[in-house]
Formats: sequence, structure tokens, C-alpha cells
Amino acid sequence: MVPSMFRNGIFRRFLATSADNIAKQQQFNVFDRTAKLIQRSRTPAINPDLSRKKEYLRDEVALRTIERLAFITRDFTNVLDFGSHSGNLLKNLCVDTEAPPNADFAEIEITKQLNRDKKIIRSKIKELTMLDSSRELLFRDANEPFNKEFEGKVIRTVGDEEDFNHEVLEKSDQYDAVISNLSLHWINDLPTTLANINRVLKPDGLFMGTLFGGDTLYELRTSLQLAELERKGGMSPRVSPLVHLNDIGSLLNRAGFNMLTIDAEDIVVGGFPDIVSLCDDLQAMGEQNSILSRAGYLPRDVLLAANEIYKTMHGEKDLDGKITLPATFSIIFMIGWKKSDNQPKPLARGSGQVNLKDVL
Repeated sequence: MVPSMFRNGIFRRFLATSADNIAKQQQFNVFDRTAKLIQRSRTPAINPDLSRKKEYLRDEVALRTIERLAFITRDFTNVLDFGSHSGNLLKNLCVDTEAPPNADFAEIEITKQLNRDKKIIRSKIKELTMLDSSRELLFRDANEPFNKEFEGKVIRTVGDEEDFNHEVLEKSDQYDAVISNLSLHWINDLPTTLANINRVLKPDGLFMGTLFGGDTLYELRTSLQLAELERKGGMSPRVSPLVHLNDIGSLLNRAGFNMLTIDAEDIVVGGFPDIVSLCDDLQAMGEQNSILSRAGYLPRDVLLAANEIYKTMHGEKDLDGKITLPATFSIIFMIGWKKSDNQPKPLARGSGQVNLKDVL
């Protein structure tokens, strides 16, 4: 029989460890993942056509990701699309982009080059694994005609992006590239997720990701805050907290990536007649608020006040003189490479052969 003192010591250590684990989990629980799954799955399940119509933002970001991938000359035999949604990356790789109706010569040539790049990138990918937590969204376009244009193998896997115990994520050093578009901003423990992405990459593997930056929807955020201050005397968290551009470099370095490339672009979507139309689009995208401390509903008087504040502070006049509302989405683009012995390394300090003064 084990002495009671020894048993009590183990018990105390077990309690301490459990308390530490619980505290660590609670520390990162900002978003309600269950609510987010419901939000993302509702529109694809009920109205797939509306879901496709409202994916203009993800499609645009997928195109800009493809433009960046075109500058990387290596082959990507095995690629993971992490948080793939309905497969916006795959769709935009397989569907040719059309030039605008009144495009000039330069725009036409850029469009032709983009379509050539799509064909080259498609030929490099032999196996594409798509991982997403929403089954309804992941398989929504599985039978669409564009899938036939992709000659490689496509694997669709349903699984929570925060859980790396899935079969496609258990093995380390297995993917040549991991792409993640507009999915990481709903992750509670982003540092751990980035570290796991680094783990599943092969040495010298590529990670290319995008997420919404901290200035996203600043028009909506400020309008709601001012309206609640006016009507309620306080503010509720109506818009989710987002990562800022200055934090991305340290996050990627902590996760083990090097040779980083980070930039940001603003995509402004205009023409919303009122704040309700904007919120309807966000809901159809599954991008509405899902933080744990979110308020239950938005009172009508606050919504009306926010709409007028939005028009006054940020409204734009269209050709007919009607005021419409713009929405700014700040997109952070990040590229990182898993460390490898054959990567370029900086020369030792003081080994330069040319005096910088002579060059300048």
C-alpha cells in the first residue's frame, strides 16, 4: 500500500497541474468556437446560392494570394489549405479571371498573366488537402464544374482548426506548403496554432497566410461604440478583437518561421445602403461577432443611432447623390519559411568587402 503522505503529494501535484492547464485554456478562450461553427454553417446549409454570392471578399483575397504564389518558382507537391472555407483558393485557381468590360491594354495583359499563373500553380500541386471545421461549407462546392479543372488529388477533411489531432495533421514534416486565407483570426490560441503549422511543414516549407487586421471594419466599430455611449452610457464588444500588423512578425518568429515577408492591404467595399445591409453580408459570410463576452442583441435605438453616425462620419455620395456606406477590410499577408540547413544565411558580422560609404 502506498503511504498516505505520498498519495496526498501526488494528489496535490495533480490538482496544481490541472489548475494550471485550466488557467492556460481559459487564458486563450476569447472566441466561442461552437457559436462560430454554427454561424459559418448556417447560410451554406440553408441558402448555398446566397453563401456563394457573399464570398466576394474571400475570392478577392484568394486571387491576391495566387498573385504572390506566382513569384515562388518551386513545386508544391503536397499542399494544405488550412481553414479552407468552401475552397476559394481551389476555385480561383481553376476559374479564369475576366478583365473588366472597359479595361485598358495594361489591365488586359495583367489578367492574361494572372490566368497563366493560375495554370502554372495548378500544375505544381499534386495533392491538395482542404481542412475546415464546417462540413456544410467545406462540401458546398464539391460537385461544382471547376473541380474538374484541377488535375491533382483533392482531400476534404472536416476538423476544428484548433485541434491538431486529425489524421491529416498528426504527422510532422509532411507538407511542402500550408496556405491559410481569412481563417486564423477566429483562433483562440494563435501562437500554438502557428507552431503546429510549422511542425507539419517539411524543412524549408512555405507558410502563406492572410487574416483580418486590427483596422478592419473601423467604420462599423466606431459607429457602434459612439451610438452605445450616447444611448446606453457604455460600450459592449460588438466587433471581435483582431491582431495588429506589428504583432505578426513576433508571432511567426515564436512559431519557428524565418525569412518573413509581411504586408497589409486595405480592401474597401462600398455601396451599402445602410448598416443593416453590411451586417447581413457579414452574417452570410459567417463573420459576425462570436466572442464569449458578446452582448445578446443590438437594441433598435442603438442600431438606428449607429446608422446615422456611420453616414455622418464615413458616408459617401454616389452618382445620384445618395449616401452609401463603405466598409474597410484590412488584410494582413504573411509569408514564412520553416527553418532548414540549406536556407540562405546572413554573412558573419564584419565580413563585408565593400565599404557602404563608397556605394552611397
